[in-house]
Amino acid sequence: MLALGALLAAVMMASPDASAQTAARIGAAAAVRNEVTAGQTGSERRLAVGNPVFQNEAVRTGAASVAQLMFTDQTTLSLGPRSEVRLDRYVYDPSRSAGDVAVSFTTGALRFITGSQDPHNYQVHTPVATIGVRGTIVDLLMLDGRMFGILDEGRVIFTLAGGHEVSLDRPGTAFEFFSDGSVSAPFTWRGRYEASLGTATFPLFGNPFADFPGLDGANNADDPTNATDELEARLLNQFRD
Repeated sequence: MLALGALLAAVMMASPDASAQTAARIGAAAAVRNEVTAGQTGSERRLAVGNPVFQNEAVRTGAASVAQLMFTDQTTLSLGPRSEVRLDRYVYDPSRSAGDVAVSFTTGALRFITGSQDPHNYQVHTPVATIGVRGTIVDLLMLDGRMFGILDEGRVIFTLAGGHEVSLDRPGTAFEFFSDGSVSAPFTWRGRYEASLGTATFPLFGNPFADFPGLDGANNADDPTNATDELEARLLNQFRD
């Protein structure tokens, strides 16, 4: 975690990109593979390991591309191929471990790991539900207008249109959300789902982000990426066929 602190401290002191000069710096790219961009529409820039990310930016990954972002409160976002997330709101007071984090996830695959703030202060907005993340590791997969939400650790609450709430508190369980606003009963996320959805290139439930060779910044055993995103696959086998 010392390495993470050093990375973020360096980022906060770096000179900002001209296109993001007036935005608040909120974290850094901790791991990048292939084509990853960040910025406002029309002013995107390629991200490399250590580059800062700013509030109100969209981060996008290309085909066969993945990225991991770390915020100053140690919140972590890992993006799979062809994914997009917008960094809507980020407020953090380290002296009180208090603030507010909100992101919008529109396509692809996302792993969200909460940081050191009050667990009620994290929200992920999607086309089908708003997600309240409570001291949690949660995986999200958007596919053809539907979304899968898979709990890795902690507890997650999904708020549907009209205010109806459903929640997960058992690792390895999931919901499927549909474009008409409906949701499935909770079910166990098994390996066959990953295979059928073609998501083997991104680590959904039970897989460490750093297992994928060629991911800059993620393969060193002492790297903060490993310490933060290692999901301790202790429960993986009981949720697979």
